[in-house]
Amino acid sequence: MNKRIFWLAQAFAAAALVSACGGGGDSPAPAPAPPGPLEAVPPSASESTAGMASYLATLNTLTPEDKEPVDVSSFNPPSPDNTEPDPVS
Repeated sequence: MNKRIFWLAQAFAAAALVSACGGGGDSPAPAPAPPGPLEAVPPSASESTAGMASYLATLNTLTPEDKEPVDVSSFNPPSPDNTEPDPVS
């Protein structure tokens, strides 16, 4: 009976030690990651041709296995009337 009480006390002590190790901290939560290029078209792609070219270059770096359809309902391609077209390379 003494051994049983000893091991039971050891088990409770171990449980108490383990449960005390999950405490919080004073550090703030990390900032959320920026959305990926496949989640939504960034606003910069609608603001300028440079932003659109940068977004398309980012999409071009993805492998074919990673590409999924992108929701373009909020995308409004830039079409300034006062500038010349950018050369295509």
